[in-house]
Amino acid sequence: MATKTVTSDRLGIYTYMHHMDIRRLRIRNSTVYKKMIDSNEWEKLSLDNNPIYGFLLLTDLILGQMGHEDFYIFYEKIEGSTETLRAMLCIYSRDLGPAIAGVRVNSYDAEEDMVEDAVMCSRTTARKAAFSNLKLGGAQFIIDHNNPKEIAYNRSNSYALIENIGKIVDEFQGQIIVGPDLNTGMHTMHILQRFTEHVICNVDQDSYICVEDGRQETGSINGSGDPSPFTAYSVYQSLKRAAFSITGSDSLQGKKILIIGLGKCGISLIDLLLQEGALLMGADIDPQACQIIEELYPVKILARSPEEMVNAYSTECFALVPCAGGGIISEKRIELFNTQIICGAANNQLNTDMDAVLLHDKDVLYIPDFISNCGGLINAAQEVPSTPKQREYRLNYDENMVYKQIDAVGASLAALLEELKAQNISPYELSQAKADLKMQDKRKLRWINYVASKSVKSQIDNQ
Repeated sequence: MATKTVTSDRLGIYTYMHHMDIRRLRIRNSTVYKKMIDSNEWEKLSLDNNPIYGFLLLTDLILGQMGHEDFYIFYEKIEGSTETLRAMLCIYSRDLGPAIAGVRVNSYDAEEDMVEDAVMCSRTTARKAAFSNLKLGGAQFIIDHNNPKEIAYNRSNSYALIENIGKIVDEFQGQIIVGPDLNTGMHTMHILQRFTEHVICNVDQDSYICVEDGRQETGSINGSGDPSPFTAYSVYQSLKRAAFSITGSDSLQGKKILIIGLGKCGISLIDLLLQEGALLMGADIDPQACQIIEELYPVKILARSPEEMVNAYSTECFALVPCAGGGIISEKRIELFNTQIICGAANNQLNTDMDAVLLHDKDVLYIPDFISNCGGLINAAQEVPSTPKQREYRLNYDENMVYKQIDAVGASLAALLEELKAQNISPYELSQAKADLKMQDKRKLRWINYVASKSVKSQIDNQ
């Protein structure tokens, strides 16, 4: 992306697209393309004196530095609604297979925050799939919405927006497969299926989804259902592997474990850890969630509000288990942590990659989130066609196979932790290198085959 003259006034990307009648932008290989409202063709966007050049340059630099494949920005009128879709799609890698994209809905203060979520989440999903030996890549949908809870609570007035996302997903012809993320769930995936089959984490056929006019619709045959129990199981297995690495025993009996975030996954994990005999503590910014846990389980609640959470971080424990939002690990909080292990279900727990190194220097064993929370993705991946020739989704679902695959990831983690004993680097550094190399090797092989095929074609044409 060549240097251009930039006007001094900053202009928001969506304001710019609105004024210029642009409905889509695409950044790929340091080139920006646009689609106009009245066109379905991509054309190059001129960057001369472009008021959004700074935003585009920064985004391109981030994509190039982190190794992403493709990036889309959407600003489109939603059919059947007065709303306009403000969304981004970031594709990190499709080297190992079609990219799984979480659909995240949030109210964003700045477009740069949307970019950050998109690039970080897509990379995490790709690494998770690679380390779990799934033939899948990683991407992320980010949707800016004034009231995300309308979608989270399955309000029918949000269906037009969800259906619009389904239409976009279908344009990628199976190269993008979407699943739930922040403020979306199995009910969202059900509505998406009205316009695309490329959806995972569907409600199973024995369950129902409430839709318009109070009606109920049955779920999907062989739908993988709620991923929370499987995510909790992979966290549990990772905790046991981490415990063995430190103590020589994988038993968690009598160990003090602090769970941050007491939602669905946190509850599933509590069940597993209590069976093991662990001593549990909990914290959540939702006092109602804390009250429910107190009434159901022997869990000591340490925090019920954001203000109280600061003290919870410094609690002495054997393991701290983040099961809520991302970004819990930062340079300031690392100074507070009084734990031997950090291993949880939350995505993107690190604020920066450097935080993993700081934890390692403090002798805190951090299990990368793309390993510890892999169970949900492994479960949902059962819905994906197993071969390129098999086009149909959800042909079968084998819960036993899900647990076997999660156990296999646990074995890979144990081997990685053993390998680290001879190296002075963090588990995060080694595991992300292994995952990235797996994707890069596939990319190199595909490029070699492509060059070879072009050479053969050229020889034939010259005969």
